[in-house]
Amino acid sequence: MRMLAALVGILACLPSATRAAEPEWAEPMRQVHKTFKGQRGTVAQFGDSITITMAFFVPLQYQTRNVPAELAEAKPWIRKYVQARCWRGWKGPQYGNEGRTTTKWAVANMDGWLKRLNPEVALVMWGTNDTYQGPKPPAYTENLRTIVQKCLDNGTIPILYTIPPKGNQTNNPRETKHVESFVEAARTVAREKKIPLVDFYQEMLARQPKDFAKTLLGDNLHPSYPQPYQNDFSPEALKHSGYTLRNYLTLRACYEVYQQVLSKVKSARSVAGELAWRGATFRSRPAVVVPAAPAAPKVDGKLDDPCWQKGSWLEFRLLDGNPEKPKHATRAKLAATAETLYVAFRCAEPTPVVSRQRARDTNVWEDDSVELFLRPGPEPARDYHHVIVNPHGSTLDDVGGEKGWDPEVAVATAKGEGEWVVELAIPFSELKLPKDKAALAGPWRLNLTRMRPGRGGGFAEETALAPTEDPSSHVPARFAYAFFEALGGKLPAE
Repeated sequence: MRMLAALVGILACLPSATRAAEPEWAEPMRQVHKTFKGQRGTVAQFGDSITITMAFFVPLQYQTRNVPAELAEAKPWIRKYVQARCWRGWKGPQYGNEGRTTTKWAVANMDGWLKRLNPEVALVMWGTNDTYQGPKPPAYTENLRTIVQKCLDNGTIPILYTIPPKGNQTNNPRETKHVESFVEAARTVAREKKIPLVDFYQEMLARQPKDFAKTLLGDNLHPSYPQPYQNDFSPEALKHSGYTLRNYLTLRACYEVYQQVLSKVKSARSVAGELAWRGATFRSRPAVVVPAAPAAPKVDGKLDDPCWQKGSWLEFRLLDGNPEKPKHATRAKLAATAETLYVAFRCAEPTPVVSRQRARDTNVWEDDSVELFLRPGPEPARDYHHVIVNPHGSTLDDVGGEKGWDPEVAVATAKGEGEWVVELAIPFSELKLPKDKAALAGPWRLNLTRMRPGRGGGFAEETALAPTEDPSSHVPARFAYAFFEALGGKLPAE
């Protein structure tokens, strides 16, 4: 026993680096992320032709064969975490990637890209063109320092890459030395700035020390991407497809940044958003207790029933997580009996509504509209029930985006002085419920949102009970939690 106690004491005295293999960049990047004011899940792709191609990064949103066990959780994570607009949508010079460019071009334009995109993470690789026409080290090194520092000052976490080898360095010590001077420059900047580094050069040579030009390069310059090895993370594929290898390394690096930083430290925007929420929380998300209605309200849009006279209204915030106050206030109340959920929306609107009568399950979202997202159980799965209502009472309903669900939903709308109102009732029997009825006590996942189209060329405004920090309202991991008193639910102590 004394020996065991002594061993525990020795372990407690060991440096933290010995006790836990944490990357040197982890804590510095946590401090950077605390200053980030943009939206979660935004990933910029900064670089030249090796980056602008759809062969890079975009394939990570698709199914991949032979994913190794250590990345089994990383693959579904990145598909959910990265915002949809960042895959193909952020390709092109206006987004920071273009062929034949150098670090000089990047330095001149970085401020504009960061202001426009405000990315949470930036994938950065320049240098191949610098070896031909751009600045040579140490000027190249200084350019990389500037690019990285601009990201850090913005609260963006840069993941820096070394450039791939070039075909003409095979059996050419002079060219090898030239290329490796650029590779070492990236390594130097990563060490100095304490940022994540993907050593693409080393990873390629480790797999193909002699035949990289015939396997991992497609034209002696750009990485290869042969069809048989696309979307395949087997060891053989990673030895014969340069872009597949880069995507594999990118997934590994992004997931490590998530594990070490993004999942551990809240951004400035998230902190500000949480401070704006005045209610209870559960698992760090807004939580609401849906009161039991003493009697079922009449769904007529008047909101004069006893259940709507009790309790406080739930205030909506901007959907994208911006802590500023919405220009157009939206409030909601929830109530339930053992059989039915009732929702009341009050939408402030100083101008005529944008709305028309529409057939069921058509483009209701193009109008002024409110939405209900509801899923029994705590998991942030995609099979949530979704109902949209416009001021005319037109509806769209689906489960996980599939329109085969046509529930018996009672809807009433009304237009008042400076507002429009929706009253909605949905029987629990119309939902896909778990077999274990005890699970109905909660927690459930729930969100309420409002879409207000722009008027006269103005911008649209989207608000939510639980902001998703995303342009989309369909982010179930950011929904609130709900507990139904009528079903035995109560907010647990955390």
